Amino acid sequence: MDKNELRKVIQKRKKNLSKEERIASSMEVFKALEASPIFQNATHLLCYWSLFDELDTHYFVNKYCKNKSIYLPRVVGDEVEIVPYCGEASMEKGAFGIMEPNGSAISNYNEIDLVIVPGVAFTTDGYRMGRGGGYYDRLLPLLANATKVGVAYKCQMLNQVPIEPHDVKMDQVFWG
Repeated sequence: MDKNELRKVIQKRKKNLSKEERIASSMEVFKALEASPIFQNATHLLCYWSLFDELDTHYFVNKYCKNKSIYLPRVVGDEVEIVPYCGEASMEKGAFGIMEPNGSAISNYNEIDLVIVPGVAFTTDGYRMGRGGGYYDRLLPLLANATKVGVAYKCQMLNQVPIEPHDVKMDQVFWG
């Protein structure tokens, strides 16, 4: 199955999740992440502001933005900038209708020690397939010091996904 067909299969699976299943999965995944040494030792986290079909990160981001430095991506053309999260009031609709922070982008990516990465599908050994824009494929290699963690619904976990030489493997994947 090629990537586009696989994306459609996963989209259909996610669409079949009830609101209760989505909430329970988000809570389960982020509770497990919060309990992990990877998260507990991290001080500068790049997360994402979730879309309706992704694990909900809004509660997580708001919960930890006072204790840890939280950053979110902002799409500019074909690239992604990393911008500090300063609360929901600092968010505005950006590219693709995704809510993004409106502050100044950081230039030192070396301080990011944990990246929480969305994806369409993951394997248990850390391979990821994204939405197809290549934004994370271009961003993740710039975050050499960061632990890369994928988060997903159980229905997004596969035995294998199509991989290409530029794909960056996750250090760990949390799903529920």
